[in-house]
Amino acid sequence: MTIRALSFFNNKGGVGKTTLSTNVAYNFARSGKRVLYVDCDPQCNATQLLLNDEQTAEIYGSVDSTDSALHESLAKTVYRLFIPLREGEPQIDTNFPVYRSDRFQFDVLAGHPSLSQIEDVMSSAWQSALGRQTADFRRVHWAGQLVNAMEVADRYDVIFFDVGPSLGPFNRTVLLGCDAFVTPTATDLFSFHAFGNLARWFEAWVTEYSEMSEANIAQWKSFSANIDDKKRNLRLHGHDDHNLKYLGYTTLEYVKKKSNGQEQLVGAFERFRGKFAEESLRIARVLGQNQIDYLVGHVPHMHSMPATAQDVHSPIADLEYKDGIKGTQGTQRDGYAEKIQQVSDIVRSRLYDPPIGKNVFKV
Repeated sequence: MTIRALSFFNNKGGVGKTTLSTNVAYNFARSGKRVLYVDCDPQCNATQLLLNDEQTAEIYGSVDSTDSALHESLAKTVYRLFIPLREGEPQIDTNFPVYRSDRFQFDVLAGHPSLSQIEDVMSSAWQSALGRQTADFRRVHWAGQLVNAMEVADRYDVIFFDVGPSLGPFNRTVLLGCDAFVTPTATDLFSFHAFGNLARWFEAWVTEYSEMSEANIAQWKSFSANIDDKKRNLRLHGHDDHNLKYLGYTTLEYVKKKSNGQEQLVGAFERFRGKFAEESLRIARVLGQNQIDYLVGHVPHMHSMPATAQDVHSPIADLEYKDGIKGTQGTQRDGYAEKIQQVSDIVRSRLYDPPIGKNVFKV
């Protein structure tokens, strides 16, 4: 089966993106999928959640690490992929170590705080690729190189990319390697405005990428005899039926109080809830899709439970009383697990369905 790659992506932080994506990945793994989770967020929250203390100590060393220890830790994380790119090479290093998250039941390519340095590398490569520098065109497709290498090796069925809250060049290059993405949101004013920015950003990005790709493919055709091999290695959008698909959005619910057994709705939050549907249609239309409903699900607020899960490196559904949950948190855990299972089922269904609509990458 062809490997799938997806990202949970939003330029707004604080929307529960990492908690959601790791728990959805857990459900994929429980269903029998071989999952690789790639932490591309310099904050490394996913790595801290997924890997235990012994693993993180082995990767990053002590807090008093020397420069040599720092360089050693870089080679044990996602940063290793980019070392050849920083040295001017057009291809990533695919000989990287992965670590098993026992409770989440999948492999992890650990993040690193120094990953923020790669933003400048990708920004420079993107601008050069616009000027028909084909080596840099290959560099900005590093994620496609990774996915293709894992497909050739038949190591995984699904790759999850976790990214930071940014619309910068690095996140753009992550999406170039993905088949699909989900946008987690929260029902508040600033999440709504950030969500609206995504549609405008995608519109500009698709146009710019299409021009870049067309120019570089033309350049290849003028002097290269193995164009098909190069395209296959990069998973180019607009070629071989590969196109970025929008799966939809989730909302992180606010904390609701109860009175006489009934939830009390807060108008300041509720008035934003319905507005996300319209913005999601704008994102979909930019990518050439024509579904009607892009809501994936409402995710309940989990209070302190994500912190408990991080302490014991566990998915929410697997938390036990010996892990530190108390009283009615068991019921709360079960309710969250049910909701995330529903979200996971929708994501999986839409991920494996054929793309809806035309190919908008004009190459």
